[in-house]
Amino acid sequence: MQKSEEMRVKGSLVIDIVKAIRGFKDKPWDKYLTKEAQDLVSQRILHAVWYPAEPALCCLRAIYHLIGGDDPRMAKEWGRINGLRTFEETYKVLFSANGDTADTLKKLDTVASFSLFKGIRIESRQINKNHSQFSLFSEDPNTEPVMYFVQGWIEVLIEKTGGRNGKVKIIEKHWEGAKATVLDVKWE
Repeated sequence: MQKSEEMRVKGSLVIDIVKAIRGFKDKPWDKYLTKEAQDLVSQRILHAVWYPAEPALCCLRAIYHLIGGDDPRMAKEWGRINGLRTFEETYKVLFSANGDTADTLKKLDTVASFSLFKGIRIESRQINKNHSQFSLFSEDPNTEPVMYFVQGWIEVLIEKTGGRNGKVKIIEKHWEGAKATVLDVKWE
């Protein structure tokens, strides 16, 4: 990933972030949201519009802390929920026509880079028929919650394409000094 100030994120992803904040009015959002993030939450978010990533990431970090209790499992589950909606409603094209999980996962980095995020660098590598790895490059340690969110997305893609017993593990973490966050993906 480039620096988050240079990145853009599609409105279709920002909508759930903004809805979560608006839905929990009792949380002290003003302590965690920058002025730009507060402005983002106050506007009408459109699916097809590109938004600056930094305010969206600030919102996501606040949700991770205030709603998710800094629990990676909660962020991953939210990624699953968002992935179901996103991939069933907006990005159906991602699913392989023949239900091939490996083929679908190969498309994920392309779809994410061109349709969901601008300025992100994702490298995928197929290890064997039922094993892939994704490297997500980020200079920002605050993108940690995003990585758990992506774990949930990938689990949904495995299930939706007929893969079974999907396991997505983070085996390297950029926020702990690795050059990229590496997701190890296996399924049957």
